[in-house]
Amino acid sequence: MATNFPSSIDALTNPNSTDALSSPSHSQQHTNANDAIEALQAKVGVNGSQDVNSLDYKVADVIAQLQDIENSTSVAEVLLGLEGNNDLTVSGIENKTKVDEFSKTAYRTVSYKLQISKGSEYATSDILLLNDGTNLNVVESNIISNTSSTLANVTFEENSGIISLNVAPISGSVTARYYRTSLKS
Repeated sequence: MATNFPSSIDALTNPNSTDALSSPSHSQQHTNANDAIEALQAKVGVNGSQDVNSLDYKVADVIAQLQDIENSTSVAEVLLGLEGNNDLTVSGIENKTKVDEFSKTAYRTVSYKLQISKGSEYATSDILLLNDGTNLNVVESNIISNTSSTLANVTFEENSGIISLNVAPISGSVTARYYRTSLKS
């Protein structure tokens, strides 16, 4: 019997210890088992299989595609200046603290959405920075707060080609949460 696998499952006969070697014949039993094993091996494939119908090939292809997606996402995040965004939180800031940094030569225009919180007091704003290679030109807009108190001072500094965003609380401890988008130089 030729194997039906992989189109359908074979119905192989398991001989009993009391069966004669001729029902099915001993050689036919081995032929059937060998055909089924060979069909399974062809379907699964060997390591590094180039048979596009083998599982080994298909799994390797899926892994390669997932890695391409992951790499493309990482490259896109860097190109757009989005790496790590929307999960950037610095808690327990008690002194002037650098919460983000980037290369002066990498980005010309950088935009931050910054949220500062202290207990139940919150302030949020948009900060736009233009790096002209010499000066850091900064404007803060869309300032919204549920308190009349300033929670923290926000500054930018350049040191050895690295521009940093710093948060210095006015009093007590604050939390800063932000995301950044950037345009390349």
